[in-house]
Amino acid sequence: MARKKAEGIELLRPKQETVELQDMTLTDFFAAFAMLGSSTMNHPEDLAKEAYDKAEAMIKEREIRT
Repeated sequence: MARKKAEGIELLRPKQETVELQDMTLTDFFAAFAMLGSSTMNHPEDLAKEAYDKAEAMIKEREIRT
């Protein structure tokens, strides 16, 4: 099915760059899940750093256990 052409206020909405699933690394995947349990009160940059720190720790632990 063809996508409806944007009109009206939809034209003003910024275009979001989509990330292909094939481009997602295991670290990205773990970081996404780490963010689910994080406080939303944190600054976005701090939240992202904490999520990737947790993801890297999960990768290291995974290497030890496998």
